[in-house]
Amino acid sequence: MNELISLKKISKITNGHLIGLNLKIKNFSINSKKIKDHCIFIAINGKIFDGHNFINNAISNGAIALLVNKFVRINNIPQIIVENTILALGKISLWKRKKFKYNVIGITGSTGKTSVKEMTVSILKKKYNTIFTFHNMNNHIGVPLTLLKLYNKYRCAIIEIGGNKINDIKYLGNLVQPNIAIINNISESHIEGFKSLKNIIREKSSIFNYLKEDGIAIFNSDDKNQKEIFKKISISKKFFTFSVYNKNTNFFASNIKIFQDKILFNLNTPLGVRIVTLFLFGGIHNISNALASSALSFAMGASLDEIVNGLECFKPIQGRIYPIKIGDKKLILNDAYNANPNSVKVAIKVLQNFSGVKILVIGTMLELGTRTIFFHKKVRDIILQSNINYTFSIGNYGKYITQNNKKAKHFNSKEDLINNLFSLIMRLDNYTILFKGSRKNNMEMLINILLEKIQ
Repeated sequence: MNELISLKKISKITNGHLIGLNLKIKNFSINSKKIKDHCIFIAINGKIFDGHNFINNAISNGAIALLVNKFVRINNIPQIIVENTILALGKISLWKRKKFKYNVIGITGSTGKTSVKEMTVSILKKKYNTIFTFHNMNNHIGVPLTLLKLYNKYRCAIIEIGGNKINDIKYLGNLVQPNIAIINNISESHIEGFKSLKNIIREKSSIFNYLKEDGIAIFNSDDKNQKEIFKKISISKKFFTFSVYNKNTNFFASNIKIFQDKILFNLNTPLGVRIVTLFLFGGIHNISNALASSALSFAMGASLDEIVNGLECFKPIQGRIYPIKIGDKKLILNDAYNANPNSVKVAIKVLQNFSGVKILVIGTMLELGTRTIFFHKKVRDIILQSNINYTFSIGNYGKYITQNNKKAKHFNSKEDLINNLFSLIMRLDNYTILFKGSRKNNMEMLINILLEKIQ
């Protein structure tokens, strides 16, 4: 049962001013369409919408109170007025976190956060009643909303922590205050906001500043960008390490066999060794993610059987090398959720494992700042050294990916790209198409248009 909190208490937590009755609140919502019983509506000023414009909708749907940053003229509805509703949301979530008695796992990194989170959920949900980040709600709004659900009926919380600028991880790390924390890896993702790789390393490492005094840190020994962090944190904190290849770590892989639709390897742990089969389309990065989730789960008290069973039950995630079969020996890989230099490099390696004609459809990589052209040309060089047969690019910087490549072509419109791609695959009996691009490219639209033409 959800715990009740008074509006007076919320007002005190947020340094707000309560106008109206001191009602008891059970639920919180920033979506006027999703109002539960005894719910307070928090009017968030977003980039696109201002929640204050949806207050009447929220009340019509059952909201009994409001958290706002300006007085609203509505009769008989209590309201708490604060300076900033987003920061107020964070303050309430921090209060909620401090009341939670059980372990919280904090997961950050440049790539693979969601996969590690979902793998860890797959392992631990059978052992504990687990609350976890929904999809990729890992920012300054999504993380607090997850923390607001930390009721003591749960025995474990798994929180994904993202960031695209300086101080993002610091802010969210302070809210999450993990008992167990991991940086999956560090690369140039979102370098536009962070300004430099050095800043990214500093920012990602800040998660350990908020690790509980008796907390456990998990390190990726394959990541050279974590070496200095490890030297500093390992002095004062309990830790575990993982690596795909390094046998001098707590969790490592051996006897690796990669097939098109599955991966086999020996999982070496402090609890012993077991053969694991991951039913995933992918390569080494999936093994690394599995090792990371194994270390997190071990730190939570999972047995070797529980770890292996959870990994083998894990299924591909939409938008992350997600397979769409369209016929015998004809496959689309939807890796269109997002893109940065490291994740594109991984995607290219995955595509190279497939037989038949290999086709890469790639959009612009965003948030790379002054190094945008450099990184797109770097991707071009990786493609030129690969066995990919055709590359189609789109987006403002996509042309730099296809420059000086006779097997590549840039398109200015989605319609032209799809028409050319469709014309190509109609002549092929065996092919794999991988779609990759930053979120704003909306590469899923290309996939859907292509599927409609094929069907």
